[in-house]
Amino acid sequence: MKLRGRITMNPKIKKKTIVILLILLVVSFPNIFAEANDTNTIKYTNTIKLSGDKDHPPYQYTDKDGKPTGFSVDVINAIAEEMNLNIELTLMEWSDAVKTFENGQVDGVIYMAQREDWQRTYKFVPPIIIDRQVIFVNRETVNINNLEDLAGLRVSYQESDYSEPYIKEIPYVEIFPKSNLQEAMLDLKMKNVDAVVGNKLVGIYYLQKYKLTDSIKIAGEPVLTVTYGTAISKDNEELSIVLEEGFNTIKENKVYEQIYRKWFGEDVGSIKTIYTKYRNSIIIIVTFIIVIIFILYIYNKKLQREVKRRTQELELANKELIEHQKEIYNLAYFDSITSLPNRVYFIKALNSIFENIQEQEGIFGVLLLDIDRFKHINDTLGHNVGDYILRLLGTRIRKILREEDIIARTGGDEYYILINNVESVCDIVEISKLILEDFKKPYHIRDYELYLTTSIGISTYPEDGLDSNSIMKNADLALYKAKELGGNSYYVYGDEIKSKGLEKMMLVSQLRQGIKNNELVLHYQPQVDILTGEISGLEALVRWQHPELGLLYPDKFIPLAEETGLIVQIGEWVLKEACKQVKYWTDLDQNIMMSVNISARQFQRRDFIKEIIDILNEVGLSSKNLTLEITETIAISDIEHTLKILDRLNVLGIAVAIDDFGTGYSSLNYLNQMSVNELKIDKSFIWDIEKNNKNKMISNTIIILAKQLGLKVTAEGVENEEQLNILKEMKCDIAQGYHFSKPVPKESINEMLSIKSPI
Repeated sequence: MKLRGRITMNPKIKKKTIVILLILLVVSFPNIFAEANDTNTIKYTNTIKLSGDKDHPPYQYTDKDGKPTGFSVDVINAIAEEMNLNIELTLMEWSDAVKTFENGQVDGVIYMAQREDWQRTYKFVPPIIIDRQVIFVNRETVNINNLEDLAGLRVSYQESDYSEPYIKEIPYVEIFPKSNLQEAMLDLKMKNVDAVVGNKLVGIYYLQKYKLTDSIKIAGEPVLTVTYGTAISKDNEELSIVLEEGFNTIKENKVYEQIYRKWFGEDVGSIKTIYTKYRNSIIIIVTFIIVIIFILYIYNKKLQREVKRRTQELELANKELIEHQKEIYNLAYFDSITSLPNRVYFIKALNSIFENIQEQEGIFGVLLLDIDRFKHINDTLGHNVGDYILRLLGTRIRKILREEDIIARTGGDEYYILINNVESVCDIVEISKLILEDFKKPYHIRDYELYLTTSIGISTYPEDGLDSNSIMKNADLALYKAKELGGNSYYVYGDEIKSKGLEKMMLVSQLRQGIKNNELVLHYQPQVDILTGEISGLEALVRWQHPELGLLYPDKFIPLAEETGLIVQIGEWVLKEACKQVKYWTDLDQNIMMSVNISARQFQRRDFIKEIIDILNEVGLSSKNLTLEITETIAISDIEHTLKILDRLNVLGIAVAIDDFGTGYSSLNYLNQMSVNELKIDKSFIWDIEKNNKNKMISNTIIILAKQLGLKVTAEGVENEEQLNILKEMKCDIAQGYHFSKPVPKESINEMLSIKSPI
């Protein structure tokens, strides 16, 4: 028996069932799409740790709030957002960023150069950028176009940079790796290095930031072409795939293009198009409204707005012009280090007084102030400390002077002061005394407490000059006299120094002209091997063939040359001329060593080594035929600099002799550290050695010391046979003096060498 029928559902229950099914469908709908999306997207759930350089703008750097920013940072952030990645990016010193990657502390490094050694170790993923490495040098530097031209120079770069292995291969280069390119560029500005090798775009960023474009230029462009990318481990294939897919995504959706424009240039064409389009619409609408409604009213309002806008533009332009003119004025009339007036300002103010001299009520005077031995501060503590002292000194003197007085820094450590409208010279002298008294107070800089002294030259109107040039010149002569008296004093120009001052100035002028006219000549004094009696070397000694005064010896003009800076020019000429002459003799099969005296200014010059190399190359002389003589005083004045220079000369094969040994500062503490080859006993110990036991003992001690250090010994000032025999007993190597020959012209040396027999 079959039962037939149907099941019926209550309408209310049916309605509730339908609602529940719809709700379940809505809830599950997003999950269906999410699962679909999951099938098309690579999931990377681990936290990705990346490192980078905190000082490499505009690619990657930390802003003023310490947050990572830059082109590479924006690209990584965009990839993270598109791919839903958790990326931890930390910017640090570049060398530290590389180390953290090498040590496995991070998964990768952004914007890393594709060096050959790194390409073998790591995999590089997009974005891939090609950039250039260039050489930055000071604007006055010439003859540097590639890395090979940096041989023998001081070169700075960013530590662990792409260029590092290439720089280390340069012959005789002295490297100064820095934690970032910013420090390297500032070192170049301070002339602590000769060149910087680094990323062109980053270097230009710092040139513009620190306003160095007038003093630093690009010399080699490019010296290296570099490809950069994000470096990851070759084993991390999953990370490589997800980063490449992320980069392709932001390329396709134009996000990468927007980031690139943000950092390297906007395309404003579309902006202009939109502006032009809406501008025309506005004009049409306004014109329509003007025609239909308040024609005159709207036109008047528009005119008022236009006038206001033009007025604002003019005011803004005028403000910018005033600021620009002020900047130009400051550059022209004020010192950049101290912000005091400069020489141009001072002379202009002094000329103004002379132009209105009839209105002058009292007398006025000029003070020239110079810090005693200021160069020693720059050499030992650095130019930063020196500049700080110059600023502090200007501030302290300014407080001593009256409001109407003018103080100007005119260069180096010199300050001109104009004291106007005083009753007598005594008032000017009193101000000078106050300045000297103020110098008794110490200068506190960092951890240093420095006590300085100054010398002041004073000239007054009308006794000491009737124009700006003469009154400033006479203040200079008075300053020279104050320094002659030992410094830390003032001196008022007067009749007693007029003749001397004029004579000195004339001699300086004649010396300068004499250098141009080739009036300098070299004489040579033989250096004789004590055992064989043969000439083993020659010392080059400069003379001045004055057209009126005849042959002048060095004591008549070398002090003036050192004081005026002409010694550098003379020293270079002597070195080149002596090298030419000894080259001539060596070509005649004469195995001769040429000794040349080097002045303190020459030795301290930054390009001293380069100058010697250039002369040897130009003349074609072997370095083994050249000896450079420096005094103990020069050697000990900046021992760190001395040791570096001596080491570089030793590498070049150039011999170095300590001249006048025993008369200057004691260099015994450093002698074993110095790369020197010879000691020259000063003639003050030799001239009476046969009857002065004290000098005999000193000479013997020097010879014993030199032998223990493996150094050759030369005795200067040998006058007779008895002195020669004593030196021979002491086992001195070389003798030099009038007993053999006084310094003579090259023609006389030719005769001596042609004889080829003992002197």
